[in-house]
Amino acid sequence: LLTVEAEQLKPYFMKEVGTHFDEFVTNLIEKSASLDISGSVNTSFAVLNGGKNHHRDVILRNPPEQGKLFIMRKSLLDELFEVDHIRTIYHMFIAVLILFVLSTVVVDYIDEGRLVLEFSLLSYAFGKLPHVVLIWLYMFLATLIIPYVLLERWAKGYTESSRPFFRSFCYGMLFMFFQILVLGCGSTYTVLAYTLPPASRFIVILEQVRFIMKAHSFIRENVPRVLAAAKEKSRTVPVPQVSQYLYFLFAPTLIYRDNYPRNSTIRWSYVATRFAQVFGCLFYTYYIFERLCVPLFRNIKQEPF
Repeated sequence: LLTVEAEQLKPYFMKEVGTHFDEFVTNLIEKSASLDISGSVNTSFAVLNGGKNHHRDVILRNPPEQGKLFIMRKSLLDELFEVDHIRTIYHMFIAVLILFVLSTVVVDYIDEGRLVLEFSLLSYAFGKLPHVVLIWLYMFLATLIIPYVLLERWAKGYTESSRPFFRSFCYGMLFMFFQILVLGCGSTYTVLAYTLPPASRFIVILEQVRFIMKAHSFIRENVPRVLAAAKEKSRTVPVPQVSQYLYFLFAPTLIYRDNYPRNSTIRWSYVATRFAQVFGCLFYTYYIFERLCVPLFRNIKQEPF
């Protein structure tokens, strides 16, 4: 009897969930419209604010030949979340995530008579993780060792070489082959050979692109320093330490510097919040596919055209 009543309540419950989701989308559109309307006010406020800080920005800005200057500041997302409209939209997305979780729990309890805590879609999307870890270690070690060794060997023999242009050309070709064959073709081949699932494949491809850009930036920023030292006939070769290059590989930037401005202490609460947001986005995507996309396409082969 309880099962029959639950089955009768299921359509009303799903209708209620759909109503709340429609309200969320409507409110989101209204908030976006109000954000666009208030854009002129915010722009004028930003101009006034920018006027106060313009002199400081000019002082802190490096000359073009010295590259970009890193300073202590909040991230762009932190500054964005200080806007009331953006924070309201963020809270609305959290509310919808809770709504998705509750609807999934209730529907699974009605259909199965118990709480079904299985994430088959997630386990499929992130399948073959041991292969992903091995591929990532291969790309990481290759990016850590090969560009650094090439730069060090080229820099130490550049001033003493009788044909510096030919030496630079050879090492440049070796670095280009490393970028194309090892990071480019090698990583792509492993993805196709192991037939990785979508999310696992996405991880490898994104890390492949990141390592390619990191290695390029490391070479791009250090070659002019070696050339300048050779012109000045300096006895010391300005090659960074391995620890500096290793830190750069994990730093959230694509422009190499020997040192970056850092906080005196690690804000573990901030780190935990950001990791919670990453996992929240992951489960948000999972529930959207599980509740909205999968039921729609599950029986599509059985439907007539």
